[in-house]
Amino acid sequence: MDDASRWSKLKPMEGPRWPIRCGHVFTAEDLLRLREGLWPRHMDDRWAVWLDGETLRCWRSWTGTCIYESQVTLAEDGTGVAVVVDVLDDGDTYRRAATDEGELERFEGVLSQVRRQLGDDLVT
Repeated sequence: MDDASRWSKLKPMEGPRWPIRCGHVFTAEDLLRLREGLWPRHMDDRWAVWLDGETLRCWRSWTGTCIYESQVTLAEDGTGVAVVVDVLDDGDTYRRAATDEGELERFEGVLSQVRRQLGDDLVT
């Protein structure tokens, strides 16, 4: 199955959302690579991440559940900012961190994993 088929099977976030102010800045190169997406390659890869248009989504690889979703505001120079990140707020599906700061650390951790999997400084 090719990646395009895989992406089409993943759904946007479903269920209650917990919005958190984020302010994460992406370089133009970050956004180009995120548009290609990151599909898990190994059993230990826990996330699938894809920028679809201006919507960044992060799914748990084993369940296909969208945990994070953010609208990326694009600038003329090709960079972008995730001003707010929505976190799935369904305790039966995902156990959210106790604080916004804790959940932002988790989101940043997902972006760090993307950087490691791509083998360079994808996300700053």
